[in-house]
Amino acid sequence: MTTDFDGWTLLFDLDGTLVETAPDLHAALNHTLESKGLEPVSIETIRMMIGDGAKALIRKGLSWNNAPVDEHEVDEILWPRFLDHYIDNICRLSRPYDQSVETLGYLQDQGAQLAVCTNKAQDLAERVLAGLELSGFFSATLGGDAATSKKPHAAHIEETVNLAGGRMDRAIMVGDSHTDERAARNAKLPFVFVTFGYGALTGDPYEPLRSVDHWSEMASALKTLRQKV
Repeated sequence: MTTDFDGWTLLFDLDGTLVETAPDLHAALNHTLESKGLEPVSIETIRMMIGDGAKALIRKGLSWNNAPVDEHEVDEILWPRFLDHYIDNICRLSRPYDQSVETLGYLQDQGAQLAVCTNKAQDLAERVLAGLELSGFFSATLGGDAATSKKPHAAHIEETVNLAGGRMDRAIMVGDSHTDERAARNAKLPFVFVTFGYGALTGDPYEPLRSVDHWSEMASALKTLRQKV
């Protein structure tokens, strides 16, 4: 029996798309900033800083404080300090979005190969997925530090599809940011934008595109895009 997504690979961003990770990232960033005597960043502010990896998040936190960004300090002191705190608390407050687990199960039952394409470091992405018992849904996970070039480069998407055993002409990208949208555009994939995450669409939105306000709308959006390919 043919099901809705036989032969399709569905790629998902992690932070702000699959999982609400902002609270744990917020705690780790503020721990790092406060160790330098800097002001903590609000949870509302950090939501728009997430998406390009931990080092980028630290740089944004420093810039928000009008503090100089010393790359040696970031690499050798601040990033390890951030990672120690984050790893120790990586799933303390993070949670899958409402109805995401049920929807992933449905998509899997409908024949889809599911994969995670994230700019988060590979080890951290795997820790989040394992800690929240999501690993079993995904046939591949590719972090930003494990890809040849991270999103928005098309190579990140292409390598993730290949790891999942899929085909680029039967793949769809799902994400919460302009970075994800640009990656889909560069890879020539349809794109689902989730409005509840940490980013926004800017400029001229890429087509074919669908937006969803809740995971309950995900399967319908994916079916619509599948029919447009």
